[in-house]
Amino acid sequence: MENSFIIENLLQQKKGVRLEFKPQPNIDAIAKSITSFINTQGGDLVVGIDDNKKVLGVEHAEQQSTTIQNALVDLIKPTAPISVQVITYKQKEVLLISVWEGARKPYQYKGIIYNRIGQSTRTTSPDKLTNLISQRKKADFHWERMPVLGAELTDLDTAEIKQTINLYKEYKKDAKIEDVEDFLIQVGLLQNGNITNACMVLFGKNPIRFIPQSRIRLTLHPSKTSGNQFIDDKLVEGNVFKNITTIFEYLDIVYGKNLTVKGLLRTDKPNYPVLALREGILNAIVHRDYNSVKGFLQISIYADRTEISNYGALPDGITVADLKVEHNSILRNPDIAQMCFYRKYIEMLGTGTQRMIRDCKENKFKVPLWKQNENTTTVTFPDVAHNRKSEGIIKGITEGIGKGVIAKVEGITEGITEGITADVKDKITRILLVLYKESGVRTADIEKLIDIPAKSLERYIKQLREAGIIEYKGAKRTGGYYLTNKVRNQINK
Repeated sequence: MENSFIIENLLQQKKGVRLEFKPQPNIDAIAKSITSFINTQGGDLVVGIDDNKKVLGVEHAEQQSTTIQNALVDLIKPTAPISVQVITYKQKEVLLISVWEGARKPYQYKGIIYNRIGQSTRTTSPDKLTNLISQRKKADFHWERMPVLGAELTDLDTAEIKQTINLYKEYKKDAKIEDVEDFLIQVGLLQNGNITNACMVLFGKNPIRFIPQSRIRLTLHPSKTSGNQFIDDKLVEGNVFKNITTIFEYLDIVYGKNLTVKGLLRTDKPNYPVLALREGILNAIVHRDYNSVKGFLQISIYADRTEISNYGALPDGITVADLKVEHNSILRNPDIAQMCFYRKYIEMLGTGTQRMIRDCKENKFKVPLWKQNENTTTVTFPDVAHNRKSEGIIKGITEGIGKGVIAKVEGITEGITEGITADVKDKITRILLVLYKESGVRTADIEKLIDIPAKSLERYIKQLREAGIIEYKGAKRTGGYYLTNKVRNQINK
């Protein structure tokens, strides 16, 4: 049953600094333990299982889950990501409550600070409190909290921030947020009037202007080895949330889908383990070492595998072997991780690698393999491969078109692409190049030529038509798209 393996793994472990079982959903007792986890190393608390690991279950588990999460979010200060999941295990429903170690210590419940010592939750001693405050000060000097020199609020994508605020309010029901600036202050992304590095990576309109190492490279290799030849090679240079959208739109095209029809029902199944690959890419985004100018995140897709490599060694105390079992979730970039959690890209805390393994098995793929080489961590997905021919995608479009024509087409896009990403501008340019070379083509033909998802393609075509750059000629079933005479004459001057 879905995620039941997580409970199975936890039951094989002893109670300790990061693990506790509680037979009943007592909010006061749960809140004290969760606060102590956040102040220590993070951890998991399972409700509905007693100290002898007897599975009792929780009645009205869904209702209890909502009540407990709302109470923990309201009562524990400052706000921290808290995941509460209902999991069915041996035909009984239990609650799994997971938290990361907090970056804004000390955390308190009802004005009292708790920490974890062995299997026990205790109120914090004066010495321990001094240590927690010291950790908080140290976190404030972490790379994420450093100011971005010269950056202003106008350099941020307000739409992405507002979307995050809406989801944050769903998580924290009593949140009082005056505006975008107030929100950034509350979540620690605006420090002493300065935009932080984490804020720029998360929400920057053009983050590589300030943090060039935040870009992501996607390379499609024609064979099983690297080399000078590639089918496609692109840089993804937006903020975290724009990048996630761009990457997964691209992967859907590269891997494709398997169409099955049963009766009147059509089913599209992706040719890759979606959850596992998503977790792998999100892990790389959240855990990469942004501090170094040598930092990188590379997604390489071969004819026999997919590799995700990022600059950043595993944290001290974590080995490659640990990734295959329940392990501490030590965050390199807690501010970035926290926003990804509020945006619901991270659904369960601390179980990502286990879920990757499980998803691959369930979808009949080989399990992922991790390796570490000095400061680089790589996860490989065997058999998760493309089925493309060797000829280049871009090359096929531009073949026979002079550089001057390409430059003019790129110039035409300037007037309609203000405020969008370089990736979208590139896609619109490719659409125009196709129509310059092959007049009268239909949407389905364009999609095959330049690998843009149908929904996105329709949106771009609508935009081009409204701008008077392209037009549709002919009958609905047999016609196609053309550059307008004005635009074609402009290009051919």
